Amino acid sequence: MHNSGTEHAFWCEQVTYSSLAVDGIADASHHVAPTPADAIRSIRTAVRALAATLPSIERKRALSWVDGGGCIGAVGALHRGEPCGFSLSHRGRWTEWTVRPVPLPLRTGHDDGPVR
Repeated sequence: MHNSGTEHAFWCEQVTYSSLAVDGIADASHHVAPTPADAIRSIRTAVRALAATLPSIERKRALSWVDGGGCIGAVGALHRGEPCGFSLSHRGRWTEWTVRPVPLPLRTGHDDGPVR
């Protein structure tokens, strides 16, 4: 990630829609991860938990992302300061995971570093 003197955290969201055809949100959660690896690890954990319940084609796609280049590319994107995400359908629902870098506020004046 380009170092502009600003530290970053990573805003992680998971949204599950109640139907593939309707925009109704069935569930949503978010958290802040301290590193790109931590952010993607949370997605990998959630996708692995769903994998056993997925149809064969969707399971293969999900595990390919989790165990292959998808998650590596996502970590790389976050290091470059770019957002990333993954989505899949399961049991008639649609879940999206997104992660984006967010700058942490910095103190001004006589401080010892970033506010945490």
